Amino acid sequence: MAFWTDASTWQRAASNTTRCLVGCSLGDLSALSLLQGYTDLGIAFTVPLSCVAGVATSMALETVVLRSTEQLTWRVAFRTAAGMSLISMVSMELAENAVELALTGGAVSCTSAAFWQALPLALAAGFATPLPYNYFMLRRYGRGCH
Repeated sequence: MAFWTDASTWQRAASNTTRCLVGCSLGDLSALSLLQGYTDLGIAFTVPLSCVAGVATSMALETVVLRSTEQLTWRVAFRTAAGMSLISMVSMELAENAVELALTGGAVSCTSAAFWQALPLALAAGFATPLPYNYFMLRRYGRGCH
């Protein structure tokens, strides 16, 4: 049990997870809005495409952060971001979208009040889902993407 009680590791894991949440959410919500506003694709296509955009945006943000803070080459920064946070990003996207779909009954539309009401809970689920994994990776292996 002592493994899970390091406050400084929880703080760093929370910071890493927050950065991932920002990147994923920016890409996911932007793509969702654009796809719904400018295409006739249904939810079966817009949600997965938005998830891909979220992961891509998060990877881009993490690569830039690693490049600037760790002085890594672009290639090494990208590989580090991909290797250390892909599990976090995918689990985050899945959790966010599962909560959003469950709370809106599948009516995931950026023009829907139900969507915006469900969004804070979806973001909370997206944050909470990868947090223990991020803590574990930091505590056990000293590996984090930021």
